[in-house]
Amino acid sequence: MAGGGAMVRVESAAERDYRRRLVQIERRKRRVAGLQADVAALRLGLGRFAADYHARVGSLFAELDRIQLTIDEYGERIDRLRANRFLDVAGLEADIEERFAERRRRVEGEEAEAQGYEERRRAEADRPRLRAEDAAEAKRLYRDLARRYHPDLARTPEERERREAMMLRVNAAFRDRSLDALRALHRAGEVDDPGFDARSLADRLAWAAEEIARLGAMVADLHAELGVMRASDTHRLWVRSRDDPGSLETMVADVRHAVRKARGRMRETLATYRSLLDVRNAA
Repeated sequence: MAGGGAMVRVESAAERDYRRRLVQIERRKRRVAGLQADVAALRLGLGRFAADYHARVGSLFAELDRIQLTIDEYGERIDRLRANRFLDVAGLEADIEERFAERRRRVEGEEAEAQGYEERRRAEADRPRLRAEDAAEAKRLYRDLARRYHPDLARTPEERERREAMMLRVNAAFRDRSLDALRALHRAGEVDDPGFDARSLADRLAWAAEEIARLGAMVADLHAELGVMRASDTHRLWVRSRDDPGSLETMVADVRHAVRKARGRMRETLATYRSLLDVRNAA
């Protein structure tokens, strides 16, 4: 070129378009990662609260249902004995067993569920608590790792498999509040973001358009998932307990009071049944 000037390559319109689309994709990836972190944090918070709530309140309701079942079973025995003082007790017990079998199974299921929540609650209590600044760092690291490794961002089946394996480790570290593990995963993956330069410009433009649409759909789905969780009864109770820390204690106290009253009714019912049996045996 005259004057010794260097040739300057002018970027084509298609290349500028592709570059703009890459910027859009990165923005949407960040948005997706942020929403995924919000979903994960909310799901974790709701899970902790649900475990605590059901372990404390659910177990009391299960006990209340067990007591009421006992009252109703013995109430049936009392009614039958009052109607016929010479009723065959063995036959009566068989009838009671059959009549209340389904309800007894439901109560046993409630008790098993409450026990499961109690175990989750104990496991949750054993996990470390993070300071506010460490919790914020954990969420930032999780967001960046989700942006980098989330399986839904994969371009090939092989890459999806690799991402799924990594996200299992990321999710476990976040769930266990292991800041050191999240830091280690973040450092290990700093040079592991896959490039995407092998295809033709036309192919990359087509891919970019599809990727922008797909990421937009992911953003909408994550917003919807957050909306569903925030509209749940569990979230309502969780927010109430945060705004009024004594509300859960009041609820627990109310149910415990109901349990104590039910126990009193059960003792009276059992005493009445034993009295009827004594009269029957003395006849």
